[in-house]
Amino acid sequence: MYDIPKFLKRDGESLLFNNSGEIVFYVPEIYFEKDIAEVIGEYVSLLGVFDYTILDENGKSSGLKPFNFPTMFLCSPYVIEKGKQLQLTKYSEVQDYRLLKFKKDNKVVVSVKVPQSIENAEQFLRLFKTGQLPTTIPYDKLHKYFIENITLNGENYGITMQEFGMIVSEVCRDPKNKQVLFRHTNITDMTNYTTINIKQVPQMVSPFTSITSENWDEAVVNAIINKNDTYSPLEVLFTK
Repeated sequence: MYDIPKFLKRDGESLLFNNSGEIVFYVPEIYFEKDIAEVIGEYVSLLGVFDYTILDENGKSSGLKPFNFPTMFLCSPYVIEKGKQLQLTKYSEVQDYRLLKFKKDNKVVVSVKVPQSIENAEQFLRLFKTGQLPTTIPYDKLHKYFIENITLNGENYGITMQEFGMIVSEVCRDPKNKQVLFRHTNITDMTNYTTINIKQVPQMVSPFTSITSENWDEAVVNAIINKNDTYSPLEVLFTK
C-alpha cells in the first residue's frame, strides 16, 4: 500500500534507516501520557502520526514533514531525548516532545506486518476527537488519514469521504478565532489551522446548542458568552 521512501531500505520485514545522518521522530509527550506511545525495552510502540526530520552528517535538517503511517507500529531508536516546550513550526503550539533518533541501519519500522486491531483505529479517533492530531497534516489531506487508518486495520467505516469532511470541518478552526471554521477563512496555508476537542463544537454554535453539550458547567458559561445571535427552530420551540 505504501511506497518505501528513499531514506529507508527493506531488510526482511523491517525498514532500516539508509542515510549517513539521522532521522528524528518528534513524538508529542501527550502520546505517552495517553498510552498512544509506549517504551517497551529497546522498542517504542506508537501511532505513526507525528512529525519527523532527516539530519545530514553535519546536523542540517531537511525540513519538517508529517510521518504518514496511521496505525500502531514498533520502532527501535538508538536514543530517546526529551524536548521541552518546543514549537516545531510557526503555526504549531508549544509543547513537550520525545525525540526518537535513528542512525544508519537502525530499525525505523521493526515489522511492516503490523497487527490489525480495531483498537488502533480507536487510538487514532481519540487523538482526532480531542483535537490533538498534529496540525502539520494539511487540512485538505486530513480526511485521508481516517481511511488509511481503518484500512490498515482491516475494517471499513462504510461512510463517504464527504461525511469525514463534515467532521473535519467542525473540528478545524481559525487559529486566531476558534469560533470561526477554518473553511470559512481566507487562509491559504493548509497547515495554518488549530483544532478543538469535538466536545467543544456545540459550545461554539449558538447559546442554545451550547446548553445541549456534555459538560454542564462549561455549557452554561459558553452559552452566556456566546456572541452568535442565530436562533434555531428548537430555541423558538422552547421559548414560546
